[in-house]
Amino acid sequence: MDRIAALRAEHFYRYDHRVIFEQISKLIVCGRTADMITVFEALGNSGKADSTGGLSYLNSLVQSTPGSAGIARWADIVIDRWKLRGLLAAADAVQESVYQRAGKTVAELISDAQAKFEPLADMRASEPQLPGPILTQIVTEIDERYHGAELPTVSTGLADLDAKLGGGMRGSELIVVAGRPSMGKTAFSMSIAGFVAERIGPVAVFSLEMSAKSLHQRNLARVGGIPLPHVLDGKKFREEDWPRLTHAVSVASEMQMFVDDTSGLSVNEIVSRCRALKRRHGLSLVVVDYLGLMTGGTDERQDLKIASYSAGLKGLAKQLDIPVIALAQLNRGVEQRPNKRPTMGDLRDSGAIEQDADIILMLYRDEVYNPDTPDRGTAEIIVGKQRNGETGPVRVAFIGEQQKFCDLAPGYVAAEPRQASRARRGFE
Repeated sequence: MDRIAALRAEHFYRYDHRVIFEQISKLIVCGRTADMITVFEALGNSGKADSTGGLSYLNSLVQSTPGSAGIARWADIVIDRWKLRGLLAAADAVQESVYQRAGKTVAELISDAQAKFEPLADMRASEPQLPGPILTQIVTEIDERYHGAELPTVSTGLADLDAKLGGGMRGSELIVVAGRPSMGKTAFSMSIAGFVAERIGPVAVFSLEMSAKSLHQRNLARVGGIPLPHVLDGKKFREEDWPRLTHAVSVASEMQMFVDDTSGLSVNEIVSRCRALKRRHGLSLVVVDYLGLMTGGTDERQDLKIASYSAGLKGLAKQLDIPVIALAQLNRGVEQRPNKRPTMGDLRDSGAIEQDADIILMLYRDEVYNPDTPDRGTAEIIVGKQRNGETGPVRVAFIGEQQKFCDLAPGYVAAEPRQASRARRGFE
């Protein structure tokens, strides 16, 4: 059976062949020999001997089989025929859904169609596993790390944050970046996306709020070290900005960053587009900005909608085995208390997000509330949840006018926390 592990009873077209194969599989799993007599006995015990042709039909199958040498190839043929039948059924279902529509948009119909065909293109034998093979893999990874091998992680581009996350982001992780407006959520996520796209591999950015042009303008400011207002308005451009802009355009044009600024995407549409990008180009990271602007689902309650979105993005991360970053808002309640550093309880519609996220990062910049703070130009990345590591704050530098997050100089000492005074907004 090891040579035909992918073959299942439902792959057979005829009912009697499904039942016979099922009984053969049960016998072998129980450690018994599967021959004509034992299979007939098993069929009789289950009350299915007559409906499968009885002993005479089993005998005809044995007589017409030349041996087991080609069993793996025969199994592949059965599976291929099953896939062909599945293609026909899926095509019929797609045709029916197009005629009926049921209020769905064209994009939703296409997404549904892709979902019907996807299982046929990616049919793997997936069964519960005993611990042996997995434990071997774990020990091998420990040994490789012990001897100096690098962790299979995706760097954020921030050394201190990578250290806090145990080396960086990992495949299959859903990472939620949360904060109040003007804390720099988009700048932070684009800083990570830009680093990955430049140094590691392709990145998909789904910008449900900003246009692709706006994101690329911010990226040019970050890469070139140019004040964002100068990039947004050429009248403010200075002579010394031109070499920086030339350098930024050269670097940014080589980045493997795919920006999709379609408004109101559903989780199914995002999943479908990521699958296509993965097949065509490969993917190292996905960024969704942000959860609250996604659409889809029939739930009227916003918390239930967010629950379906976060679950869908977590499924995407697992399916493609890459980290997925999703941006989220914090509740307004933060503004009403003296200490405005966010906590896990401040996440808007947080129940499902807390459950699905592997890592939750909350951004805080004291200068937004306290303009005279000695910690101007810095930001706290508060690790509120980390499934496989410790929580706590990481302080980094933030150059607002350039939309740039970077590591602090060695030896930087943060000031003591202070109470809020008047509010001030910066860059988002």
